[in-house]
Amino acid sequence: MSTPDTDLSHLGDNISEIRGQVEGSLGGGAQFWAYVSPQNNTAQNVTKWEVRLEQQDGNWTGVITSDNPQQILQTPNLSGLFNVAVIASGPKFGSKRLTPQSGSKPNIGCNSNCAAMVGIVSNADGTDANYWTTWDAICSRS
Repeated sequence: MSTPDTDLSHLGDNISEIRGQVEGSLGGGAQFWAYVSPQNNTAQNVTKWEVRLEQQDGNWTGVITSDNPQQILQTPNLSGLFNVAVIASGPKFGSKRLTPQSGSKPNIGCNSNCAAMVGIVSNADGTDANYWTTWDAICSRS
């Protein structure tokens, strides 16, 4: 797993809120949340989305959607690698499976005492979007 990135302040306004929700419940299984970037007016350009996570060597699957964007998924005491699939649409593009942003992995790793994040970001003209992953974004010391 990667080294935890504890400075997420560059991501925008609601990271403090998410950090507060996650930090109080770390442990007992990998946790995941979705993040809609403020870059390129992503919330206006990507209006419907679904983030599906599936454990690579197991049978756990979880989904976060734009209908409940604040949802935080927690596995039952699991850690490891998880496949990521992001389906999105917006006013200027139809429903499509997004690809990882340059430099990001198509999957995500998370330890059982950590939370990881999948971010969605629009391109500049709102005709497409990508996703990125942050492995072990926030971890407890225990």
